[in-house]
Amino acid sequence: MIRYFLALFAAAVLLSPTIHAQCAPGIPSAGNPGCIPPDQDNSPYSQSGAPAPLPAAKWADRWGSIALDGKTGKLGTVSQSAAKGKAESQALERCADAGGTSCEIFMTYTNQCVALAQVITGGPVHVLSGPYLGETEKAVLKKCENDGNGKCQISYSKCSYAERIQ
Repeated sequence: MIRYFLALFAAAVLLSPTIHAQCAPGIPSAGNPGCIPPDQDNSPYSQSGAPAPLPAAKWADRWGSIALDGKTGKLGTVSQSAAKGKAESQALERCADAGGTSCEIFMTYTNQCVALAQVITGGPVHVLSGPYLGETEKAVLKKCENDGNGKCQISYSKCSYAERIQ
């Protein structure tokens, strides 16, 4: 009985299609790419011709700032600055250079866009930030006009996107 099972097992192994598809050492592949050693260039497992992976990208934040003199309506703006403090101080300087006497930081933003809108005849300034300039401008105009004070216009819009440094 044991001989019967051994004979049956031997027959199954010898007649198995998987065994016939494998290659013995030193036997050519006979069209089976799995028989080619992985260190050979024509092996499907060879990585000798693969390009080296690219290094991970490195990004630097970019800041923007808006300074506003609420009494005179004068603005000072900066975008694409490497540091928050630098963006704010430059915006305050530019506001003063434009004739502002009591300039204050109105908004500071990083890696995004900003848009200011105001009623054409004057009034409060509306500001929004967002990832895309066109969408941000549309949203701030809608916000301004929903306040019901008249037709609005964009008075300033700009983006300060992160910059790839490597």
